[in-house]
Amino acid sequence: MKLINCYVSSFGKLKDFSYDFSQGLNTIMQDNGWGKSTLATFIKAMFYGLNSSKKSVAENERIKYRPWNSTQKFGGYVEFEWGENQYKIERFFGLKESEDTVRLFDLKTGKEHSNTDNLGKRIFEIDEEGFFSTTYFSQKDFEIKSNSSLTAKFNSVCDVQDTEVFDKAVERLENKAKTYKYRGDKGLIPDLKREIADIDYELERANKSTQALANLKDEIAQLESLEKDLSSKINQKTKEISVAGEAQANAIKHQQYKDLLAQKNQIQADIDEVEFVLNGNKTSKQEIDNYITCHNDLLIAKNNQQILKGDIEKLNQNKEASKTEEKPKNNKALMYISVLLSVFTLVGYIINVFAGIVLTVITIAFDTILYLQKNKKPTKSDFIIQLETLIEEKKKELVKYENLEKEITCLIDGFLSKFNLKNSSDKVSALNQIADLLTEYDRLKKQLSTVNDGLKPLETLNLTISSSSSKNSAVLRQELQVLQEEYSKTANLLAGKKANLTYHENVANAIVDLESKKEELTQKLNDFIYKHKILTLTNEYLKKADENLKVKYRAPLQESLNKYLSKLDGQFNAKIDIDLNVSVQEKDGDKHTDYYSKGYQNLVEICKRFALTDVLFKKEKPFIILDDPFYNLDDKKIKNALELINELSKDYQIIYFICHQSRRGEYGL
Repeated sequence: MKLINCYVSSFGKLKDFSYDFSQGLNTIMQDNGWGKSTLATFIKAMFYGLNSSKKSVAENERIKYRPWNSTQKFGGYVEFEWGENQYKIERFFGLKESEDTVRLFDLKTGKEHSNTDNLGKRIFEIDEEGFFSTTYFSQKDFEIKSNSSLTAKFNSVCDVQDTEVFDKAVERLENKAKTYKYRGDKGLIPDLKREIADIDYELERANKSTQALANLKDEIAQLESLEKDLSSKINQKTKEISVAGEAQANAIKHQQYKDLLAQKNQIQADIDEVEFVLNGNKTSKQEIDNYITCHNDLLIAKNNQQILKGDIEKLNQNKEASKTEEKPKNNKALMYISVLLSVFTLVGYIINVFAGIVLTVITIAFDTILYLQKNKKPTKSDFIIQLETLIEEKKKELVKYENLEKEITCLIDGFLSKFNLKNSSDKVSALNQIADLLTEYDRLKKQLSTVNDGLKPLETLNLTISSSSSKNSAVLRQELQVLQEEYSKTANLLAGKKANLTYHENVANAIVDLESKKEELTQKLNDFIYKHKILTLTNEYLKKADENLKVKYRAPLQESLNKYLSKLDGQFNAKIDIDLNVSVQEKDGDKHTDYYSKGYQNLVEICKRFALTDVLFKKEKPFIILDDPFYNLDDKKIKNALELINELSKDYQIIYFICHQSRRGEYGL
């Protein structure tokens, strides 16, 4: 069997890459990181697919070799020669195994084969694990251990045809035995033992519950008696509280009645005092406000009188002065008087709008006279006459305000005389006092109505105070609370005891069922133990027979192993057992390869692979993939290894991946 060519559409870092393989040795030398291991994995994947069972990126091939930043399928094809025919395997991989596609073509006929299941195992007659143990040499996986795939291949070489049946029989025996008892504490037998142990625990609890039932019944009887006694005391104490509470309530209501009655009397006294001052007069707040307004008018009248008196006095002074002055001076004096009167008129306007208006009219008239006098050129006697006329008008106005003052004073005094006021000299204070009394009178009337409403229900009650109990309700309630707390504790304790009684009764009643179930499980356990023993013995006998079968291929494998070891390291005598463990014969005895250096261990594993390939593949030699497996060997062993590869390439197609020229050797591999 040999590879013809391959094409990588996309796989890891390789993309749109193709390679044609030749017969014998194919050396692919590239720098580290180029993708040599990727190409080796690609060739394996074309036959066996991708291993995606691992979670880590380093071990999960589907994740590791899927191109970055792409969700498209990746893969390619390999063309190879098998027997006398040539074939093409085309595989593409998706995000998961169900998305993978595989196709197999016959290159001679162009026909596509429908059966593509387990292509690698059908072609090499070993599974993926066996492939990694024989024809695929990687740097990280050197050690070869016996596995079912290699055993099947050995048996086929030894002309044993029922290997698969044997493996399935061993597997079924082992799986069946594991159902009864697996490593640790798993399986039907441990489960039954735990179930029986649980039943023993339940039986122990049931026996203890039977013993506890008698004591619980006595405790429950005592607690029920105590609960009944406390209930009776609580009822009695509740009645005492009711009687004491009623007496205290009557006492409180009686005191409320006395307090309200005293409040009513005080309110009535206040009402009588207000009514005495009001003296039966039905006045109103509006009427009092009107009298206060009249009093303000009185003040204005008095103020205007003062202003008018001042005006008259000044006019008289001007009159006397005018008798001795000349005409021009008279006119000038008259102008001064006019200005002075205008000022007084303005002050009067501020004091009283009405009076101010009157005086303003007079002033305007007086100014008009002055103007006419200027144009008329009046005589000295005419000016004096004008002053006298003005004085007379002022006097008439003064009399008018004096009469108004008397009228308003009489009106207010007449109103205040109707009331029993202690002091009415200050008329405004007296009027405000009457207004306040009216407000107070309304308030007292409403308050009296509220008190009367509170007295009505109390007047109809029989407010007798009972003295039958010497304790007040507060003390009785404290005693009741103590009784209730004691009752609650007793009731809770009783409920717990009853629940415990029910629990122990249920547990105790299960004794018969538990004993019956234990007997049934014990019989079942003995049956399982017997079956497990039979399965274990059967499996041991089958494995013994298998070991006897493996002895047949041990001799040729050991012979081939020593042949390759002697080519790599001169004289070498090694032994290999049926589990593919190798030991080296020394003068002081046989030593396992673990005692040797890493380079020697790699050397032994390389020769073991070559030996396995010789022994396992008799009908058709497979191709061999070497992913730089000699990096741990010294110069001498590398030289010998390269000589060995050169010799093997005569019989095998070898794909040899290296990263350094030194791995080519003198043969230029």
